Amino acid sequence: MKWLRAAALAWLAAGCSETPRPPGPLASALLAMAADAGDDPQAVADAWSELRRLAERAAQRHRRMKGDPVADLDATIFDDAGFTREIADDDPRFFLLPSVISGRRGTCVGLSALYLALGERLGLSLDGMLLPGHFFVRTRETPPRNVELLRRGEIMPDSWYRAKYGAEYGGWPAAAAGGTGLASYFRPVTISELVGVHWYNAGNHDRRVGKLAAAEREYEEAVADFPTLAEAHASLGTLRQLRGALSEAEASYREAARLQPDLPGLDRNRMLLDQERRPDGALPEEAR
Repeated sequence: MKWLRAAALAWLAAGCSETPRPPGPLASALLAMAADAGDDPQAVADAWSELRRLAERAAQRHRRMKGDPVADLDATIFDDAGFTREIADDDPRFFLLPSVISGRRGTCVGLSALYLALGERLGLSLDGMLLPGHFFVRTRETPPRNVELLRRGEIMPDSWYRAKYGAEYGGWPAAAAGGTGLASYFRPVTISELVGVHWYNAGNHDRRVGKLAAAEREYEEAVADFPTLAEAHASLGTLRQLRGALSEAEASYREAARLQPDLPGLDRNRMLLDQERRPDGALPEEAR
């Protein structure tokens, strides 16, 4: 493919014979987010060094193989460095970049963040892609390839993602084509939005373990960094409702509904909020 030939030549000419470029804005933002989330400063510092070492190993592999740079990065991460997936535990150590690097284990978000950070350092053109409950990496070649990090970098077609992650939303056609309001899905996320996904995951974990004040702060960070992520607004509304900030909760629910009217569970949450605000505490007729 043209993109692969161009990428390989560019890497051989500008990257592989020299030390890979220093960490860029994506890696910097993710490591800063981890520090803000409470990661140990030494772990954050160590992550810088390990990113450089992993990128150098990928560059060395590519110098030897002179093949597909994406396949070489896959092999470096999963074969050489021994990274594995985590699909059951939502603990932040499996998606915050420093602990993903040190523990060699990550969720779809954690492994994708690592992949994007290394790709940035190596000069590869990659994007992060968000789906309902999932995250993966896509190349910018024509046609693009979907790199599935929970399957060791296997290339998966769009149809696989639609079937596996889109049923709840009727297949979530791309917002531009379907007009469903799902504008946050199946398109490249910005660096800020990627940070927002991390804050959203942190909020989900802290909410699950009962750290509600921390979760609310993390959801606030998520909506600040990723304003179109309807789930973050809805989750923030739930936490505000639990602490009795009913007007603030309504504002969060209203924004979530504007962004994604069919967000699962949102209508029920709004009905419960209406019940809580009614003097008699009765459910509205439509909620009975």
